[in-house]
Amino acid sequence: MYIEAISIENFRTFRKARVEFIHSNRTADNNLPKPKLPNINLLLGNNGLGKTTLLKAIALSCLGPAVSDAGIYPYRLVRREPDQKALNENKAEITATYRSHKQDNVPFKTVESKIQISQKGDLEQLRWVHPEEKIWHPIYSSSSDAFFFVGYGATRRVEKQERADLASRKQSVFARAQRIQSLFEEAYSLIPLSSWLPAFKSENPGRHKQVCNLINRLMGEGLYQFTGELEDNEYVFEKNGLRVPFPALSDGYRAYLGWIGDLLYHICMTCPSGQKLIDNHGIVMVDEIDLHIHPKWQVNILPTLAKALPNIQFIVTSHSPLVVGTLEWMNILLMVPGPKQSSTPKRIYSGIHGLDADQILLSDFFGMKSTRVKAKETQLEKLTLRAREGDISAAKELIKALTNGME
Repeated sequence: MYIEAISIENFRTFRKARVEFIHSNRTADNNLPKPKLPNINLLLGNNGLGKTTLLKAIALSCLGPAVSDAGIYPYRLVRREPDQKALNENKAEITATYRSHKQDNVPFKTVESKIQISQKGDLEQLRWVHPEEKIWHPIYSSSSDAFFFVGYGATRRVEKQERADLASRKQSVFARAQRIQSLFEEAYSLIPLSSWLPAFKSENPGRHKQVCNLINRLMGEGLYQFTGELEDNEYVFEKNGLRVPFPALSDGYRAYLGWIGDLLYHICMTCPSGQKLIDNHGIVMVDEIDLHIHPKWQVNILPTLAKALPNIQFIVTSHSPLVVGTLEWMNILLMVPGPKQSSTPKRIYSGIHGLDADQILLSDFFGMKSTRVKAKETQLEKLTLRAREGDISAAKELIKALTNGME
């Protein structure tokens, strides 16, 4: 399934908002033409304006009628106004429309989900309020390949191999809720490759080969490559002859490979038998997609994901202008501030693809007036004023200052 649109009311920073998303099956229209990367949605905006909140709203709506039994603890989801003196009974509502795929085993092209979060004092409760529940019955089956979705929070980390216990996870938390748990729980850890992939080598060699190929495609050129070999029960990655086990990789590699390994596990568990992994349809949400990643990698990460997994709808957040520059305006949703510390998602109809980092930071997508430090700005302003008054030495000094640091 893919999410087409979501309406949110009284949910954290959102008073009332409606958002439309793009996906590979969406038909282009006059308002939203199809971009070159049709399966990427980037949420952009300042801290505290609701990027992560929007991911949480999508994740809750994905659970459908199973939301109340999924073990998700709702904490401060219902919006509090800045001048609200007491925690009175209140509620938030999330209504989402999904485009179904034959993998979802439902007879309708679109399905709806409507979730209500009610508040009584300090407590909040999640419940399904849509009149139609029967369509969503496959959501209650952990083994069903229908309604595939997964989400990753910004504090994602990989469980140590010796501590990973897949059997106990399956028993303790509803499988579909596990896939979005890290969006709601900072301490929730991801499933390491070494805890599940080795068994595939003998039990399902075809899937094992597909996973190995996908990991290397998702890594891209010039980075560590996946060898598929184990040393002391840990997978080894290789670059220019240097072999490094996963725990010894840098934070950037582990942050990226951590959720990639977890994602591929869930894709393997839900992909219909006989179908290629890249043909699996669904939604993947990632908070801070550029976490710990060098700028050289940032300019390739979203195009790489989009092409390696073309049937996955990605909804990600970032603060990186280099990530933004790889997309078109149709891919981007900007969170803009509203009254009383609220926010609203909007699209800016302005060309952005291919601009350099400075141009992007000075555009409406980031709204910065300058990318220089304040002291440098003051220095240049003073020299400019003197040069305008005819000071030749100031003009020469200005040219020099424009191309040099202040040391």
